[in-house]
Amino acid sequence: MSAHDGRERVLGAALELIARDGFDGVRIADIAKRAGVSAALVHYHFANRAQLLTEALAQSLGAAEARLQRTTDSTHRQAPPERLADLIDFGLPLTPEDVLELRLWAELELRAAGSVELSRSLAALNDRLLQPLGEAVAAGLEQGVFHKCVPGEVATIALALLTGLSTRLTASDPTLTLAEARRLAGRQLALAVGFHGELPFQPLPTQPAPCSNTEGTPPQRAPERPTARRRRAPSPAARP
Repeated sequence: MSAHDGRERVLGAALELIARDGFDGVRIADIAKRAGVSAALVHYHFANRAQLLTEALAQSLGAAEARLQRTTDSTHRQAPPERLADLIDFGLPLTPEDVLELRLWAELELRAAGSVELSRSLAALNDRLLQPLGEAVAAGLEQGVFHKCVPGEVATIALALLTGLSTRLTASDPTLTLAEARRLAGRQLALAVGFHGELPFQPLPTQPAPCSNTEGTPPQRAPERPTARRRRAPSPAARP
C-alpha cells in the first residue's frame, strides 16, 4: 500500500467514525483500526485529530464537487436560474453522504470558537460555499434574468436559509419535508434575486432522502449531535 493510499484510507475512516460517534468519541486507534493501518501511520500523516477532522471535511467536499461537476456537464444546466436551483439542491441533505457531512460540520463548528486554526479552516470552507452562489447570482444579473440584488448578500442569505432547513430535515422535523424545504428555499431566493417565475429544479431523487419522512415509515433520527451546518460546495469550475 502506497503512502497516498494509506492517507486516503485514514481520511475515509475518520470521515465515517467522527460522523457516527462524534469527535470526542473517536480515538486515533479507532481510526487506524477502521482503516486497516497502524496508529503510527495515522500520526505520520496527521499531527492531531483536529487536522484529521478538517482534512476529512475537505476530502468530502472535493468528492461532492466532482459529483456535481459530472451532473452539470451531463445535463448542460448552465443558465443562472438552473445553476441557482441546483445549488439549492446541493445545499439540502438528499443522500446519506450529505448527512455524514452535516455531522462533520457540526463537529467543526463546535470546536472552531475555541481554536484559531479550526476557525480559519471553517472560514475557508464557508468561502467554498459562498463563492458559487455569489457567482451564479452575478451571472444572472449580467444576463438580465436577475434584478436589483447584491450577489454577496444573496449568497450569505442563501447559506443561512439552507443551513436552517437542513438542520430541521436531518432532525426529522415532522412539519417539514424535503420537497417543502426545496420549494421554500426556491421561492425565497427567487424573490431575493428578482427572478420572475419559479426556479427550474430537476426531479427529486426517486428514493426518499434519509432525512425526510415517508408515508408509512417512521422518521429515522440522527444520533444526538450539535446543531449542524452545511458542508458541501461546488468548485468554481463546476457551476450548475
